[in-house]
Amino acid sequence: MVRITESAMNGFGYKEWVGYFKANNRRKLEVDFSQEQALSAEEIKLIFPSIRAFRKGEGSDGAHLMEAAKTWAGKTGEQDYVEAMLWFVREENLHSAYLKGYMDFYQAKELEHSFLDGVFRRLRKLAGLKCEVMVLVTAEMIALTYYDALSECTDSPALKSICQRMLHDELPHIMFQSHTLSLMENRPSDRLCRILLMEVTLLAVWCAFHKVYRAGGYTFLCFLKENLGYLRQSVSLSLRLPSKTA
Repeated sequence: MVRITESAMNGFGYKEWVGYFKANNRRKLEVDFSQEQALSAEEIKLIFPSIRAFRKGEGSDGAHLMEAAKTWAGKTGEQDYVEAMLWFVREENLHSAYLKGYMDFYQAKELEHSFLDGVFRRLRKLAGLKCEVMVLVTAEMIALTYYDALSECTDSPALKSICQRMLHDELPHIMFQSHTLSLMENRPSDRLCRILLMEVTLLAVWCAFHKVYRAGGYTFLCFLKENLGYLRQSVSLSLRLPSKTA
């Protein structure tokens, strides 16, 4: 587990986050398929159900999120937040494109509907920006263990490069979202909601994709421990600054 609480990026304001996302966007991943060897039928059966589901989650247009971001920025004066969030959505869409390119290479069909993605989208729209960000950061924390496990499931160099890029990007995403939560009112009930959301989501993800996690070297206990460890770090980051607004 990476110690994200020790990163210098936790001192970023939104102007710095805009700069980070712009610079990262200029370093897009060029997936190299020249060294790919054909996946076995067992590998295809193992990895693509989860890849389809995670690609679906990465591919939101962010319309509702951007409206909530604009509303919050208008209330707080954090105008750079809107641009930072726009770059964040673009980065998420790049992640979706990387996974789509891998699926296309292996002629894997897209998933028309994902139960988990549908639940996440409905949860994000239950309330304002705080609810959106809590759900987003939960998904990003779980993505860390998923891409770590997925990278160990095959010898595919293209898939390993995609997973490495995802892991590189998701860590700053957690810090970015935690920074936003630090500028909002943090009640004990909010922290309880975050714990419950994480625990329920972990059970659902494990039930759906435990074969990938096991193939990637995770036991259920290790899966829980690592994700809950990232949650503790995110909560710690969200409590570092005085609450400013609801």
